[in-house]
Amino acid sequence: MKIFYKLILIVVFAFFNASFVYAQENIETSIKTDNEQLSEWKKANEEAFNGTTESPFEKPSWGSYTKKDDVVYAHIYDWPTDGKLIIDKNMKVRKAYLEYGEKKLKTELVDGDLTVFLPKEAPNSIATVVKIQLTPTEDWANLNRYRQANAQLKAPAKKEQRVVFIGNSITDNWTRDHGQFFEANPSYVNRGVSGQTSSQMLVRFRPDVIELKPKVVVISAGTNDIAGNRGAISIARIAGNIFSMVELAKANNIKVVLASVLPASSYSWSPSVEPADKIIVLNTLLKAYAKENKVVYLDYYTAMVNENKGLKKNLGRDTVHPNAAGYDVMEPMVQAAIKNAL
Repeated sequence: MKIFYKLILIVVFAFFNASFVYAQENIETSIKTDNEQLSEWKKANEEAFNGTTESPFEKPSWGSYTKKDDVVYAHIYDWPTDGKLIIDKNMKVRKAYLEYGEKKLKTELVDGDLTVFLPKEAPNSIATVVKIQLTPTEDWANLNRYRQANAQLKAPAKKEQRVVFIGNSITDNWTRDHGQFFEANPSYVNRGVSGQTSSQMLVRFRPDVIELKPKVVVISAGTNDIAGNRGAISIARIAGNIFSMVELAKANNIKVVLASVLPASSYSWSPSVEPADKIIVLNTLLKAYAKENKVVYLDYYTAMVNENKGLKKNLGRDTVHPNAAGYDVMEPMVQAAIKNAL
């Protein structure tokens, strides 16, 4: 019966497309006996199927892989008699576990093969899953977003007054929704990244600002921190990240325009957060810092706030992001601030 199960599973998973529903239907069609045992097996192994995708790694002879984020699930149908599971050498293995964490497994390179050391006997008569935690490869700060554009950007001309705008989606969308502003001002360089927090901007401040050798940087950050895009963070720590960007700029002889956070009454992607009063507190800290450190403060907030501490409806395409009319309000303000900084 054990051999029968393995043969059936090998056939089924040869056509497996990483969908739990699809795999489940195929298994139920193929196997009509011992349904209770099979049902228990499927329930125990839901993690290796639900929400997973096909793995980019080469299909092994002993079974198959599925993948979810930074985790690979090795589905072992043909248990190695010597207890050595050879896996794709391209995997950057951090840890490997037998059946979702019950036992940590040793992994090392043996004669050029990336090998996971298994028990001599398979724990499961149908199939066994080894959970492989990969070393995270996320470009957390989006350093790759402008890597090529930065490489292609020529050094500023002798008399060029280059200005770099660093920010989140409000800056990023500026080129998309009102690109004529940057077309009319070719010395302006947009380095906004949608969804970014101040921590992420701080990490990419050197490649996306300092190394571009601008005369001025316009810093717009904070609203995604308040939204909790990368987890909870205090208003003081958000301000500290922004102050650090200012200090990096000044240390590299770059003039600073420190922009206020735009008003927002709610976040569609983070509905539990009430941002209005938090934005006021953060802007108060930014304004005071700018005054104390002789930095130009750009007050978008006052010009764009409504009676409910939110973004004026006619200036936004939602409760956070400006529309074309909103950018029409912002553009003469930022140009005046840049002129003042220079």
